[in-house]
Amino acid sequence: MTKPINIKLVISYDGTEYSGWQRQKNKKTIQGVIEDTLRNITGEKELKLYGSGRTDAGVHAIGQVANFKNRTNIPIDKWSIVLNNLLPQDIRVKFAKEVYYDFHARYNAKSRLYKYNIVNKIRTSQVSNAKDLFLSRYFYFYNYPLEIERMKETAQYLIGSHDFSALGCLNQKRETSLKNNIRNIKKITINKKGPFLTFLIEADSFLYKMVRKIVGTLLEFSIMRREPKDILDILKEKDNQKSGMVIPPNGLYLVKVKYK
Repeated sequence: MTKPINIKLVISYDGTEYSGWQRQKNKKTIQGVIEDTLRNITGEKELKLYGSGRTDAGVHAIGQVANFKNRTNIPIDKWSIVLNNLLPQDIRVKFAKEVYYDFHARYNAKSRLYKYNIVNKIRTSQVSNAKDLFLSRYFYFYNYPLEIERMKETAQYLIGSHDFSALGCLNQKRETSLKNNIRNIKKITINKKGPFLTFLIEADSFLYKMVRKIVGTLLEFSIMRREPKDILDILKEKDNQKSGMVIPPNGLYLVKVKYK
C-alpha cells in the first residue's frame, strides 16, 4: 500500500454564506465542504482536514492553512487545480505542498494575523449608494467620527502577554472559565485611507471572538473619549461586560498563519 503523505493547503474564502470553518452537523461550513471534496477525490471516507484555527460564521480568510494525509497518486502541483475545479467559487485553494508527516496546521502555528476592515463615513441620509451595497459584504460600516490616535494609543497597552478574559467571549463548547486565557499580542496597527480603516492584529492565538471584541473596544474608547490607559483596568478586572461590543463578522479576515 502507498505510504500516506501530509499535504498543506493555503486557502482563501468568502465566509458570508458559511457557518464558520469548523464542520457542524446540518450546517454548511468551510471545513465540511473541502473535507467532503477531498474524500470524494481520494475515496478515503475517513479523511480529516485540520485547520489552523476556527473562523466564525461570516468571517473571511485570505491565508487559512490546513493539512490532510492521503495515499493518492495526484502530483502535489496538481492539487490546487483539482480542488478548485470542484470547490464552489467562494472557496479557493491558493497552493498545496507536501510537508513533514507530523506537521499540524493548528498545533505548529506560531502566530495568526487578522485584519478588520471598516468604512468610516458619516451618513447625511439613510440612503446608501450602490457601492455601499457591495462593500457591506466585506466591510463594517461605522458612522461615528473616530479619533485614530486615541485608538492607536489604547491599542499599545494591549501589546504583550495579558489575560484577555475581558476581551473574549466564553463559549462552553470551546473553552471554559478554567482555561488559561493568557495570550500574547505581537502587534496592533491601525491604518486609515479616506473612509477606509484597517486594523491588523497579530497574536500567538486568540480567544473566541477576541479580534472583534478588541476592535469594538477600541471604537468605544474613541467615541466615548476614554483615557487609553483605562484599558488596563478592563484587563485586570477580567469582566467582558465592561469592554466594547463584539462587532459583526463581515469585516474580519484571517490574513496569514506563521510557522517556524
